[in-house]
Amino acid sequence: MQRSLLCLILCPFALQAQDPDFNLKNPGDYNNFIMKEMTATVQKNFEYISFSVHSEEYDELEIKRKGVVGEIVKAKDHIRQMPPLEGDTRLRDESVIVLDEYQNAFELDYQKIIGLKRKSKDSFEAMEAYFEAQDRAEDKVNKATKQLRKAQHVYAEKHNMNVVNNKSDDELELKMNKVVAVNNYWRSLFLDYFKISKAYDQMWDVLPNQKANAIERERLQVMKVINQVLPGLRSKPDFKGDQEFRDQTINMVEYFQSVAERDFKRIVEILNQKNLNQKDVEEINGIINKCNADHERLSYNWNIASQDLLRKNVDKP
Repeated sequence: MQRSLLCLILCPFALQAQDPDFNLKNPGDYNNFIMKEMTATVQKNFEYISFSVHSEEYDELEIKRKGVVGEIVKAKDHIRQMPPLEGDTRLRDESVIVLDEYQNAFELDYQKIIGLKRKSKDSFEAMEAYFEAQDRAEDKVNKATKQLRKAQHVYAEKHNMNVVNNKSDDELELKMNKVVAVNNYWRSLFLDYFKISKAYDQMWDVLPNQKANAIERERLQVMKVINQVLPGLRSKPDFKGDQEFRDQTINMVEYFQSVAERDFKRIVEILNQKNLNQKDVEEINGIINKCNADHERLSYNWNIASQDLLRKNVDKP
């Protein structure tokens, strides 16, 4: 699920066509007016990603989404008001088309994504559907952005101009690339972990019924999933020298494996006995208490490693 640089529209600067910094009869200023609007949106997109990628504040996400739609409409109005340059409106019109695509993405796709995110932890399939919806929305926006870049290059050739990014643009693009790279890496590890953890949770869900056959069935399923996923996890590289999140993910999975292979196997053996005595009950409770304590410790380490990976590689706005 590799993705290219995201260039979404978030809260663009409220420039006006009569801005004294721009002479819209000059080809350079005409281009720069449009690109200043678009560059501002990339900065806001970076801020949005920093908040939204791993946030579960759904009401706040919805407020931000609606705010984005309103800001896109403003940006379109600003660019639409620009006069033709020597009878040429292609760059202006292509910019508006791109903003139309952004608006469509935020009115439809990103509203759906918020809903999918709410349900994403229900199952591995739901988590995949959420990530895939993100990919589709971002691909739509990226295609629109490439369309604008193409129009800008045509415009530049016509007016004998060079398209040059300023230093702030370059820095912002580096930040955006870093956000996308670390998010893709985090996601690749998380999906493997999530697939295993759902099977592991199901094994614990059937435990209170004390049905040995049901527990054994789920125990074997956990081992099956781990055997499928763990070799790939172990072969994953670190992220630019940061290996802690990968290693903590492997630690969690190996812990799940040991619980299924050893602890729950023993629970099944005890429950398969015809008559349980107090000693048997105490042994099962001892296993459960030990597993809970180990899980709490390892989960804490895993969460800290996840947060540190993002903190080190995603600058907060």
